[in-house]
Amino acid sequence: MRPNSLRGVVVPVGTPLTDGDRVDVGGLRRLTAYLIDAGVHGLFANGSMSGFAFLTDDEQLRAIETVVAETNNRLPVMAGLGETSTSRAIPKAKAFARTGATYLSVLPPFYYFAQQDHLIAYFSEIASAVDLPVIIYDNPVISKNPIHPETIAELRRRIPNIVGVKESNQDCVNLQKLLQLTSGDPNFSVLTGSEFLILVGLQMGIHGCVGGLHNICPQLAVELYEAFERGDLHTAAQRQQALIDTWQIFNYGKIWGAFDEALRWLGICQRATGAPYITQLTEEERLKVHSILAVHLSRHGSELIDVR
Repeated sequence: MRPNSLRGVVVPVGTPLTDGDRVDVGGLRRLTAYLIDAGVHGLFANGSMSGFAFLTDDEQLRAIETVVAETNNRLPVMAGLGETSTSRAIPKAKAFARTGATYLSVLPPFYYFAQQDHLIAYFSEIASAVDLPVIIYDNPVISKNPIHPETIAELRRRIPNIVGVKESNQDCVNLQKLLQLTSGDPNFSVLTGSEFLILVGLQMGIHGCVGGLHNICPQLAVELYEAFERGDLHTAAQRQQALIDTWQIFNYGKIWGAFDEALRWLGICQRATGAPYITQLTEEERLKVHSILAVHLSRHGSELIDVR
């Protein structure tokens, strides 16, 4: 796959953790292998569902290096960068570029409110500092700094190595405007960050999807995408509904508690949540999560990992 043709199912790989919130390298390798075996089209290390905000800079780098090493050039890997300022972001971007990642994914700076001209300057300086194609990551809920479609189109016009966007704004009018402004550019990828809007997005013209749920049920997302590609909208719609049904696990344990329980259920790791966000489920909640997972998944490991 060429670096400027990212499409299909890209998974923001969860980061299994040990005591002290250090990367559980064995668990991360198992999760990466599980996703590759499911047929996903790309991996996203150190993204939001990867828990980048839980990790020290050293552990963020370790997570990216581990995913790159386990992938071993079989799939493209995005290295995720989230920072609060240009001066903090550029050294980290350069370090991430040295890992062998295929792309650098960049959130807008968070904490302070930014104007669109601030965002143009931020992305332009980072993209100029690394010899990697850059994917813009628009996640206004987390960053509180939305990137307007016109801003994304202007960045693409100015900076050739900005080659795509992960769009986690669930406003379909916003998505339609973004697709309109970037239509006719075969080397620019638009990916939805919403598990609920994959089929709708594909029908609108997006190139693929990035969703945290895909850590748990990657085969459903792959089957949806491949069914759409071959024109089987009936199967695609079935898989879309299955993803929505499976997403309901996140109603338990404030997302992170259910995510950890699902990874244990799969036999991959004990947890991928850092302090202070670790959330224990009640026994009733655990059983509800298990019952949802059992409908669409089979366990990856031989035993449920129990850390109670």
